Amino acid sequence: MRMPFCILNVLGDVLDDGELNFVEAAQSLDAAKARVQSLAELRPGEYVIYDEATGERVSVTACRPAIAASVL
Repeated sequence: MRMPFCILNVLGDVLDDGELNFVEAAQSLDAAKARVQSLAELRPGEYVIYDEATGERVSVTACRPAIAASVL
């Protein structure tokens, strides 16, 4: 099965010698966005989703989900 959407992790500033590191591939843009959100729990940061078919890139900032504080 072809996975046309590549999820890339942004290390540093891409415009200033930063790097894009391949994380994994996904079947659809929605699946890639969902996967980036789940990755944010372990590795929050900047990601790029690259569509091999069109060359389009979508930048995503993934933040850790907020943890609700409980009052005792």
